Amino acid sequence: MDTSPESLYAQRDILLRGKFSKSHLYNLMARGHFPQPLLRCGPRFTRWSAAEVNRWLADPQGWIKASTEAKGGVSA
Repeated sequence: MDTSPESLYAQRDILLRGKFSKSHLYNLMARGHFPQPLLRCGPRFTRWSAAEVNRWLADPQGWIKASTEAKGGVSA
């Protein structure tokens, strides 16, 4: 897998790397606990920033906290 800063991950890449289900991925996104897709071209072509996903995979709680603070919310 290419992990250059401008590379993109497909959903299957994230599910394999994160070892969780599609429904869990979308649940995390709905709660703001996972990066939103960078590119969406219809229902069957969705891509995420590899750099952002890798940051989340390295430290999910840290990513959530930083994301919440950036939005002006209170971190948990």
